[in-house]
Amino acid sequence: MLATHQDAERRYDGIRRVALSAAQRAAPAGLRYELLTPAALNAAVAWAGASDRLVTWHWFSGYSAFKFRYPKRFELALWEHSGLVALSLGRPTYNGSNLRLDFVEARPKELGNRTTVMAHILMAYGVYARLLDAKEVRIMHPINDEVRDYYAAFGYTYVAGKDYLFKQVLT
Repeated sequence: MLATHQDAERRYDGIRRVALSAAQRAAPAGLRYELLTPAALNAAVAWAGASDRLVTWHWFSGYSAFKFRYPKRFELALWEHSGLVALSLGRPTYNGSNLRLDFVEARPKELGNRTTVMAHILMAYGVYARLLDAKEVRIMHPINDEVRDYYAAFGYTYVAGKDYLFKQVLT
């Protein structure tokens, strides 16, 4: 890893931590924001066999590759009490003017009850976007129309030709 890559990793790790800390202050009791840790990735392994899982993305290998390629990434593991309830990865666009939410997955419902997590995840993305001076948050490539409509219910607008939803970042 080049020194400049290490410098970027260190700098943006600090910004990620500030964003998660700010999100934590607004979180309801029992909900905890963390970076993606080995504990979170191990907890997500239990999701692999769930029948209501829409995508079979492998968080261990996927995170490792994403982390190496994108030091400016945003990552979060959302815990409710002692159980992992969601994971997410995103990154700024290449020109840095927007923040992408590339991957998000909530614990499959068949593995236990959980809080509806998307509003909490989007709030954390909004904080990170503001810290980066991004103009909008983009949710990339919704898996189907139902999921796209779910995201739209949070005030996001769909751009059909590019297959993402966006919302302006409030300053």
